[in-house]
Amino acid sequence: MIFKKQINEFSTLCVNTIRVLAAEAITKAKSGHPGIALGAAPIIYSLFRNHLNVNVNDPFYFNRDRFVLSAGHGSAMLYAAMLISGYKSIAMEDFKEFRQLNSKCPGHPENHILPGIDVGTGPLGQGIAIGVGMAIAEAKLAHKFNKYGKFINHNTYVLFGDGCLEEGVAQEAIAIAGRLKLNKLIMLYDSNKIQLDGKVSDSTNYKVRQLFKANNWNYLHVSNGNNTASVSNAIARAKLSTKPTVIEINTIIGFGSRFQNTNKIHGSPLNDEQIKELRENLNYKIPPFVIHPSVTDDMKIVSKRGITAQKNFNLGLQKLELKDLNLYNEYIRIAENKFNFDLNWYTNFQVKPEVATRTLFSDVLQPALENNDTFFVGAADLTASTLIKANKSIPFSNSHKEGQNIYYGVREFAMASINLGITAHTGCKCITSTFLSFSDYCKNAIRLAAIEHVPAINVFSHDSLTVGEDGPTHQPIEQIPSLRLIPNHSLFRPCNLSECIYALQYALLSTDKPTTIITSRGTFKQYPSDIEEVKRGAYIIYSCDNHQLTILSTGSEVATAIEVAELLKDQIKIRVVSIPSVDVFEQQGSTYKDSIIDKNPIVSIELSSTAPWYKYADLTIGIDQFGKSGKPNDILNHFDLTPEKIKDKILIWYNSYNK
Repeated sequence: MIFKKQINEFSTLCVNTIRVLAAEAITKAKSGHPGIALGAAPIIYSLFRNHLNVNVNDPFYFNRDRFVLSAGHGSAMLYAAMLISGYKSIAMEDFKEFRQLNSKCPGHPENHILPGIDVGTGPLGQGIAIGVGMAIAEAKLAHKFNKYGKFINHNTYVLFGDGCLEEGVAQEAIAIAGRLKLNKLIMLYDSNKIQLDGKVSDSTNYKVRQLFKANNWNYLHVSNGNNTASVSNAIARAKLSTKPTVIEINTIIGFGSRFQNTNKIHGSPLNDEQIKELRENLNYKIPPFVIHPSVTDDMKIVSKRGITAQKNFNLGLQKLELKDLNLYNEYIRIAENKFNFDLNWYTNFQVKPEVATRTLFSDVLQPALENNDTFFVGAADLTASTLIKANKSIPFSNSHKEGQNIYYGVREFAMASINLGITAHTGCKCITSTFLSFSDYCKNAIRLAAIEHVPAINVFSHDSLTVGEDGPTHQPIEQIPSLRLIPNHSLFRPCNLSECIYALQYALLSTDKPTTIITSRGTFKQYPSDIEEVKRGAYIIYSCDNHQLTILSTGSEVATAIEVAELLKDQIKIRVVSIPSVDVFEQQGSTYKDSIIDKNPIVSIELSSTAPWYKYADLTIGIDQFGKSGKPNDILNHFDLTPEKIKDKILIWYNSYNK
């Protein structure tokens, strides 16, 4: 479709409605970012009115286009666009409460608060990577289900600005999208050459066209961002591309305000006088927080297009049911984000007497991958080390969309953010992995997934000092406690087969929060347990009658704790509690928790920072300094963390404790 110079007589009014609604909501809240709303309103209008395939009455319609506002500070503009488009999930009274406590219109978009927001954003750059993840999910699902026509066939749109593009996570994700030729990904670049501190050129001088071309993207340019016909035509051309497309659209930040084209308008609300001046400059005479009927009429096309598209999708769904009932039932399952998991897969599993949990978890993972072909795995160029791989599958690529292995390269942050996008799309799950010490590169994405209730899964291996010769840069100290501190997030550090199985079951079936699983490089002695005990988050794995002391431990240190208990059995009666998941344990009732953390002395053993364990323990054994390079046993001996030295430490402390 070619759009004429003036799409219709109401386009300017619609764009200015978005501008003024957003600016006045920001002024009313005395907080927000009017610059992007005034400058990029023509972009979001062009997208919503002429292209975006959504059903405003059913915001979860499966084959809808996904929209990611990577520049999440422009939320007022997005809410205004949703209002004039007729979304039933948002009303003007909601919009008036922009940025207020418990509002449906928070400062940055949040998907679990307002239906119609596909994914929440805020930290700049991540939305670009999230969009890449959503496009990967669309490609996978289309390949799986489009056997009798284009049943699943939607685009992912990302609106981003200069700040997003400057973030390293964006550069990482752009490289991955270009390699995978994700042609259903269309990114709209609000290029206004201004950011908070001043001109973009003060900090950045790369050439955008060359940057994207070098990464195998289609590049389009719109020189006048106020020309909605040009913007719409560029989007139409992007839909025909065989590569992902970026459309650089030159806009004027703060258009119509006295501060236009300056950094003063980026994040500072206009006052009442300046709002009046804005209205005069735009010749906008509609009363505050009122949508003119002609705007409503013009934007009815969004609803009509969405309803028609959903009807066609439902016809395709009926055709699928008739042609292939098994495939139809699979669609119904994954559309509800339900994934296959069966404990019977592990009935005949054989476990070596000593094994690393990275190996054990990899073995546990394989049946889940074989029984869920929309389940992705991948690592930051560390598959051979983390062992997170689909052994019976191939790499996912443009020519092999059936593949389950994603090769991310050394791009931890983008990897975790792409995982968020894949998972947020609905219908796919994803595990991404790297060394635990590098989880800090991923943490912002895990945090955003927790905020947005997206059940992404991350597996971090090489969990302690015992990685050895690589030294302190590769030896995690504070990472486990810091990951445990993330709200709405579960962390598992398994010590045996049952704990690995339950960690995977919990993560795969989770629907509203991310899960992190920590595995070991080193092998250690295995002590079996019952999975029903594991489900409590903490349980007694080694017991004795009339115990005098309890040792709490996790992961590979459980075996150490049991060895210590054996060394001390003639002097102190000790029971050992494995705590694979602190947060799952905290969800148990007080009676059960009191049976684990009883009135006897408590000692914790975990090879990480000790501070968090003071919540439970009277004596904490761990490490509160960086490690050293050397053989694992030499390092443990140096830091007094061998079973023999821990035994001596506990005995001295216990005798003093009981005086």
